[in-house]
Amino acid sequence: MVGRYVAVLLVGLILGLAAGYALAGIGAREQVECLYRAGKFAYPPKEGQEVVIVYGFDANYPPFTLMQPNGTPVGFDVDVMNIIAKKYGWKIVYKPWDWSTIVAALENGDIDVIASGMTFNAPRSQKIWFSVPYYSYVHQVVVLKEDRRSLEDILNSGEYVAVQIGSTADSWADELLKSGYRFKKLGLDSYVAALQALLDGRASAFITDSAFLGPYLKRNPDLEAKVRIAGELGAPNVYAIATRPQDKWLRDKINEALEELMDSPQWNELLRKWGLD
Repeated sequence: MVGRYVAVLLVGLILGLAAGYALAGIGAREQVECLYRAGKFAYPPKEGQEVVIVYGFDANYPPFTLMQPNGTPVGFDVDVMNIIAKKYGWKIVYKPWDWSTIVAALENGDIDVIASGMTFNAPRSQKIWFSVPYYSYVHQVVVLKEDRRSLEDILNSGEYVAVQIGSTADSWADELLKSGYRFKKLGLDSYVAALQALLDGRASAFITDSAFLGPYLKRNPDLEAKVRIAGELGAPNVYAIATRPQDKWLRDKINEALEELMDSPQWNELLRKWGLD
């Protein structure tokens, strides 16, 4: 009788533990599901409802995004976003934004997407989520043509190296300084300004993306004869379109249209148009 009683207790204990684990699993799933509340574009809009996308971008990052003097944005990424919007009948509101705070602007709801040569990386993906990648590049250290020093000598010169504030080049400069290299960082508001600092002699080098430098020098051949690439930093990176984590419907629609565009002849036409082929 006692043996039977003990057996019943053991069975009850096992079932209780199993139920406890199951409930804990449900609780964990609910916690994950509640991690991000439903966002502005989490679900499809109601039938007939106009979709207005506030598009944030860097106003001076050719050839991807550039604000013309008349206030019209142009560039590779502008063309891509316009094509996506046309496919779905969305309305685009263009909103240039300071690059150093553009991720916070997306998080806070001031803008809905970032498509402006935005690098898909681990620190950013902890805050915002990305589309499928659409372009790859490498980071480069650029100096004046007559500067024949090695990359090591340049980074240990104690001289200024220009970067765009808030960019991945800025992050690279911080990592290099943290690892023991000896130079001074000159933070500016764009890659164009960083290149100009090199040409003006305010910096001895600047860190840039090949996605910016190559096309920019193609469009300004007089500058190509004045600079050289002293070296590259790290592995290739990719650009993607950034959205808020909770805006799943918007991200899915962007991915659908972006992959369709990349698989079409129009993609190569866009690359050639902006010197990115």
